Amino acid sequence: MGGTSTCTLIKNVYSTILLIFSVTIVMGLIFTRQTKLSIDVHPALAFFVLWGLILWLGMVEGGQASLVGLAPINPALYKDSHPTT
Repeated sequence: MGGTSTCTLIKNVYSTILLIFSVTIVMGLIFTRQTKLSIDVHPALAFFVLWGLILWLGMVEGGQASLVGLAPINPALYKDSHPTT
């Protein structure tokens, strides 16, 4: 796997399984109206609100990681490929 250790592979597979399990549980709770949001509104709306917020959170976290990760890098290395306005 291109230098990936067995331990890293096991951790990645385990994390993916836990993620799939968690998503299945939460979506099941939403569609059986066992969450406050899905009780108050239609479960389909609760589904799209949840995934919209998860995508938004992912973009915010990705932006934060970019800002933190680029701080120690010399800006001259990426000023032409990623200009600021």
